[in-house]
Amino acid sequence: MATGNLMGIAVGGPFMHGKSLILYNSTEHGGLRALYNGEPILNETDDAGNADFHAPFDVYAARRADWDSQLHDQAILDMVPVVNFSVSTWPGRFTGQPLGGLYLIQLPEGVEITATGVDFMSVVIKMTKVPGGQTGFCGNFNGSPDDESEPPPENSVPPNLLPAWNFAAGPDLGPVEDKDNLFLRWNETADMIHWYEQPSLVQRAHERLSGEFGSERMREAEAECAHLIDAYRRYCCIIDVILTGHQGVAKASAEGELLALGFKWGIPVYIGRGRCQDPAGNFFRAFRALDIDTNHDCLALLQKLGQHEPIRGAQLSISGSCEILVTPEVDLAFVQGLLPEGSEQTLEDTGRQDQGSGLVTKATDEVTWTCFRAN
Repeated sequence: MATGNLMGIAVGGPFMHGKSLILYNSTEHGGLRALYNGEPILNETDDAGNADFHAPFDVYAARRADWDSQLHDQAILDMVPVVNFSVSTWPGRFTGQPLGGLYLIQLPEGVEITATGVDFMSVVIKMTKVPGGQTGFCGNFNGSPDDESEPPPENSVPPNLLPAWNFAAGPDLGPVEDKDNLFLRWNETADMIHWYEQPSLVQRAHERLSGEFGSERMREAEAECAHLIDAYRRYCCIIDVILTGHQGVAKASAEGELLALGFKWGIPVYIGRGRCQDPAGNFFRAFRALDIDTNHDCLALLQKLGQHEPIRGAQLSISGSCEILVTPEVDLAFVQGLLPEGSEQTLEDTGRQDQGSGLVTKATDEVTWTCFRAN
């Protein structure tokens, strides 16, 4: 199961007989959206909020406004999460007319996906053991939970949240190459992958909704979300309040920000074009990564280092310079020591004695740089 930090899932491979299915939370379309071979499905519902789609031998998909005991798997509601977050109880993510609707997708070989738009996306994937073995984020299906994850760095997470902050272990956990990435196959979802190279989809949606819903509703939504520090999250909050009409969305966004900013996950989060700044507009002390000149490699390095408290983010120049950002008191030897044992990666000090000390919350709008925060 996955909650809170999931943007979308894509399914393909030989068992899909050459077809593909994508389910993602679309800010632009205002909720969950399903694509089968790049074409929208389940987007037209009846008066009860229901829709069905059937491609014989390949997929059955259903969208419902609420839980249907004749259709959905009761075992999902009986699952016990290791941590109960305040956004909802676990059963509440799938019952009581959940936000974004309730999607059920049945695929070949018994693979089944159940998803709602609660907490951005709440998803359960059910499947059976594959003959010959399997790897990846769903584990190896050997019947033992002990080799499926590793704990977060010591003292990085409060004890009561520790069970929910494990990191997946095992082979085949790296990024998917562009040639195999199903999101890149279709124009509608391609921006989800290389969104840091595109104009801001969220900002474009924000501007469009301002015209469609009027300035008064926009001002009300902006007031509801004004307390959020992160500009990207604030934009998303405003859009969600406008589209759903639920002011409670702003509270959920605030809780999500506290979780995202309060604990170090090592997840690169796009902030914007330009060099990174703290809330006061200060730049950060930076160490340049030698022999790294692509966005992909720079973000992979940030993900390795970003779980550690002094690491604030990374900024990438159009010329290929990758800089890891830290708090002022951190020296080069300390950051070099955070690299995995045996790593041949080398860092050098840029020599800039910048004093950025808080969170990375904004960027300078320079087109020659791109800024990421380490969440």
